[in-house]
This record gives sequence, structure tokens and C-alpha cells, in this order.
Amino acid sequence: MLFQDPEFQKLLLLHSRDRRYQKLIEELEELPKDLARMDKKIEIERESVELAMAEWKDLETLNNTLEKEILSHNDSINRQRNKQLEVKKNEEYQALENEIANLQSKIDGLENQQIEVLLKIDGARETAELAQGKITERVEEMQAQRDKRASLGEERKTEVEELKSEIEETRKEIEPIFMSTYDRVSKIVSRPPYMAPIMDQKCSGCHLRVSNDVVSSVLVEKKITQCDQCGRIVYVER
Repeated sequence: MLFQDPEFQKLLLLHSRDRRYQKLIEELEELPKDLARMDKKIEIERESVELAMAEWKDLETLNNTLEKEILSHNDSINRQRNKQLEVKKNEEYQALENEIANLQSKIDGLENQQIEVLLKIDGARETAELAQGKITERVEEMQAQRDKRASLGEERKTEVEELKSEIEETRKEIEPIFMSTYDRVSKIVSRPPYMAPIMDQKCSGCHLRVSNDVVSSVLVEKKITQCDQCGRIVYVER
């Protein structure tokens, strides 16, 4: 039985290692993209915290500016009232009274604006504190996952190098006729598997029915045989 042939078993071992090697290579090729996607998500989360904090600070700054303007106008009103005590003409007194009324109107507008800002500050503060808490915690979790993924990538690189050496050693142990067929198949078939068991007279690689000649070659002649549909090396697990 071909499947039980020691040389064929070595070929199966090589195939298993080749498939693992190919999978690791593909995983490493995707690693930079995965890390970039994770970095982008972390950046977006951090920006949301920064935006929330910036909005809160901007509102606090606006509130301080309004407060200074109100104080300044109040100072101006006090100066105008002191001037009223010194003037002797009604016209001058009335002019100062009009200016005081104008300043008071500005103060009323600024105070209304300040009330709106203070209400917004309460909401912005709550949002910022929530962002600093939950979002920062989420960012830390995402960063830990990102670091773990990067660390796993380094482990995979080491595994690839070790597997590469094992593949080279295994190839040296396989008979040339088996090795030449395997290498030819690996060039014909675009990607693993290069070897596939026959199940219900179908190649498990392409899932198409193989001919009786292929089955006979595997079971009776017990020689290395290729699927007459996809070209993969086929065998029966017995």
C-alpha cells in the first residue's frame, strides 16, 4: 500500500510542513496590514478623547472670556456713574446714562450667552470624563491586543525559519522520483494542498471524480499517482 510506504510518509510529512510554511508566510504578509488597521482604530479612539477634551477646554476658555468682558463692562458702568456725580449739565448726565444703558444691554447679552456656555460645559465635561474613562480603557485593551499581535508575528518569524530548516532536511531524505513529482505538482497547482486523499473515488483536492485508472494506479500498482483532473498527488488512506 502506497500510503504505508515509508518514502510516501516522508512526502506527506514534507507536504504538511510546506502547507504550514505557506500559511505562516501568508499570515506574516498580512501582519503589517493588520497592525496598521489596529493602529488606525487606536488613533481614532484617542482622537475622540482629545476632541472631547478640546471641546471642554474651548468652552471653559470662552466662559472665561465672557466673564472678563462682563467684568470690564461693569467697571465701565461704575466709572460712568462716578462721572455722573461730577457733571452739572443734564445733557451730559443723559449721555452718560445712555452709555450706561448700552453697556448694561451688552452685559445682559453676555450673561445670556454665558448661561448657554455653562450648560454646554456641563455636557462637555461629562462627555470628556466618560471619554477619559471608558474610551481610554478601551484604547489600553486595543493596544494590548496590538502588542500581542505584533509579538505573535515575531514568534511566527522564528517558526518560519525553523520550519524552513526542517523542510530542507526532509527534502534530502526523500527519494528523487517522489521529490521530482512533488516539485512538478507544486508548480502546476497554484497553492496547497499538493497532495489529497481519494474519497468516494473523488479527489479531495478538487472534489472531482478520478478515473478508474487513477484508482487502480494507487491501489494496485501502488505507485505515486496524480489526479487526472487537477494534477495533485492522490492516495488512499489505508
